[in-house]
Amino acid sequence: MRRKNKLLVTTVGILVLLATLGATSMNASAAFVSPTKVSESDGAYQGEWVNLEGVVTDLEVDGETITFAVTDENHTVPVVYEGTVPDTLQDGRVVVAKGQFEGDRLVANKLSVRAHEGEERPESTR
Repeated sequence: MRRKNKLLVTTVGILVLLATLGATSMNASAAFVSPTKVSESDGAYQGEWVNLEGVVTDLEVDGETITFAVTDENHTVPVVYEGTVPDTLQDGRVVVAKGQFEGDRLVANKLSVRAHEGEERPESTR
């Protein structure tokens, strides 16, 4: 390879690496928020990546579209997610929904269901 080609390949490689690191760090820096914090923010989270944490209520599954609400006993935020339903997702479980706010709801692209807290696991998870 000529020196000019080596320089071009190296430059493109570095740019791809920087772009990947930038995209990864932006998603990783999403704030953890509660429904109360969202409700009291006056729309400050619109279009922002967040990790919404709370208890699942009003769970409905229609094919690969999942709708539910996340509550912290003070406020409730509606969530919509398209994808495979996690086996442990059910009403009363603690979930972290990662996504962006569109209007008053969170459009999630990733769900993490927390392990059951306390000594007794629900019968359905044994």
